[in-house]
Amino acid sequence: MASGPAPLLEKINHFVAARDAAALVALQDHDDKQVRKAARKAIHTLRARGIEIPEAQAPRSWSAGDLNELRGDLAEVAILDGQSTPGLSRFMISAPQDERNYLWAAALSGRDQIVDFATYVQTDGQRQRMIREWEREASGRRVPADWARARIRWAREQTLSAGFSVPRQLDDMLVHLGEAPAQRPANFLADQLSAGGFVGDKDNVMPVLMSARVFAWPPVVDVEPVLRKVNETNPAISEQDPEDARYTALAEAARGEEVLRADLKAQVANLLDDAAVSLWLSARDEDAAKAIALAGELRAAAEPEALPWIPRLLGFQIASTLTYLQQQQQQQQQR
Repeated sequence: MASGPAPLLEKINHFVAARDAAALVALQDHDDKQVRKAARKAIHTLRARGIEIPEAQAPRSWSAGDLNELRGDLAEVAILDGQSTPGLSRFMISAPQDERNYLWAAALSGRDQIVDFATYVQTDGQRQRMIREWEREASGRRVPADWARARIRWAREQTLSAGFSVPRQLDDMLVHLGEAPAQRPANFLADQLSAGGFVGDKDNVMPVLMSARVFAWPPVVDVEPVLRKVNETNPAISEQDPEDARYTALAEAARGEEVLRADLKAQVANLLDDAAVSLWLSARDEDAAKAIALAGELRAAAEPEALPWIPRLLGFQIASTLTYLQQQQQQQQQR
């Protein structure tokens, strides 16, 4: 059996005779020196005879492609949960940075203060699975990542301004989270949803408060001064009295309470705003729009405690406060 370059050298002679320039070009860069030399000499011979010599084809190679292309969608993705932990708004942002994926998880109070912050590193597979799960739960809707980052940065400044520290992991991520906004970021849904002229009132507000799960909030406003006024002005009032009488007593006692006023304008409005985002992610656009409308009423009113639907909200907060006090008493008794 023939071995070495001899068979190819013999074929080169046949290629010259057949004027097969393409076959010779394919051999001009052969690994064997003798084959290369013979092929190039043969090509020169054919060219001298006026035969057109084709260009050599570029060597084929396999490429894994750009790393970022292999990693898939590298856009930041965010989500907000304003309902699973009553009284807190939980933000999660998946943010590809360089060759890693950060997952930021932040819990914000109604006072726009950082309650918790953690940073995790995800693999590309973990990130993609998490995003698919988010989109399945939110019908493909996404919270703007820029807005979510701005909310976290704003909350950091409010926390520090109130004299509290923030988790070190949050400070470590500031280079990625961006600059703090000059003012509280407005709800990104405010210009997207319409409440159809909805205005909160005594008789229409309950479905909205229920959808926002206000009944599950912990005490976020101080109702004790209001209850004290009710007892002072209506010492005989009780649960047996007609609802209208109790409602009126609460409304009268709430008027002029400046601490309550501040809480309504700030944390109650904030919590309603974030509950609206959660409702929107659940495709409950009408409920979301009405929750935003209530938040807007609180912020715009000079005396929000005097709005006609406030006693409904105070009723939930009174029940929550009584439950909290009972739990405190039980814990003290168990010590």
